[in-house]
Amino acid sequence: MKMTYGTAIREALLKELEDDKSVVLFGEDIQHNLYGYTDNLVNIFGKKRVINTPLSEAAIVGTAVGAAMCGLTTIVDLTVANFLYVAMDQIANMAAKTNYMYNGQFKLPLTIMVSTLYNSSSAAQHSDRPHPIFMNTPGLKIVVPSCPQDAYSLLRSAIVDENPVIYFSDRSLFYTKEDVDVNCNIKIGQASVLTEGSDITVVTISGCSKIAMDLLPELINENISAEIIDVRSLVPLDINTIKKSVRKTGRVVIADTAHKSCSAASEISSILAEDLFYDLKAPIGIVAYDDVPVPFAKNLELQIMPTKEKIYQKVVNIMQFNK
Repeated sequence: MKMTYGTAIREALLKELEDDKSVVLFGEDIQHNLYGYTDNLVNIFGKKRVINTPLSEAAIVGTAVGAAMCGLTTIVDLTVANFLYVAMDQIANMAAKTNYMYNGQFKLPLTIMVSTLYNSSSAAQHSDRPHPIFMNTPGLKIVVPSCPQDAYSLLRSAIVDENPVIYFSDRSLFYTKEDVDVNCNIKIGQASVLTEGSDITVVTISGCSKIAMDLLPELINENISAEIIDVRSLVPLDINTIKKSVRKTGRVVIADTAHKSCSAASEISSILAEDLFYDLKAPIGIVAYDDVPVPFAKNLELQIMPTKEKIYQKVVNIMQFNK
């Protein structure tokens, strides 16, 4: 059925709450559907399973960790990705380490949902895309869906996973629409090859997938055959699919919505440089945010963020490179 990205999130929550009575949803103003994807859930499942919380992210995550250790399947909606910082101790020291420290005696089925609000004039304290920070926190899984199908299927996979998962939804994609197969299961750690090509690999993360796909006709006009890969999840990362493509094309551009330094793109670049050095025909290209706080003014943010024009220019430059 046709769904928007935002509706797909709501339908995934609905289905998991229906299927498993141990699932509970915590969040700030979720009973009032403030962010558009919890509509009517409290009326269907009641206030004991769809729970409004105080504005205290550390308390919310700490409560959810304890509830998960005691047998509930917990979903936390922290709304804006920047609010992860407020709960950092509970996420990095409790959620990420519990399974390891107790040698698997406790499972931790915890999904932390956040939205990234870049390119929306949300200013510096509400516009971060901090997925790379949590890639450096062993014990967490990280998913970054870029289309309605992935938003639906990956959220369901995250909720049933026995490990803590951070689910980064991309607000710039919330009104994109496509047919969603509600029976489609997507495993966390399985990348998607969106288009096959022979000249260059374009590895995309989160909203950069749509930007790259929008760019495809222009590349075709330039007789550039691009293989576009959507990583879907960052931990675990399907590096084998990326390597297979780069071995074939010999060229790669990685587009990431995070800041460039210590980004997911730079990590993927590092792996490829170490493992596939002799397969590369050109330097690895990275397109990401510049390393400055995100400005409120949209025209200023456009200067520092990944855009279709920047990815296009990076692809063309690499295609023109001669050893």
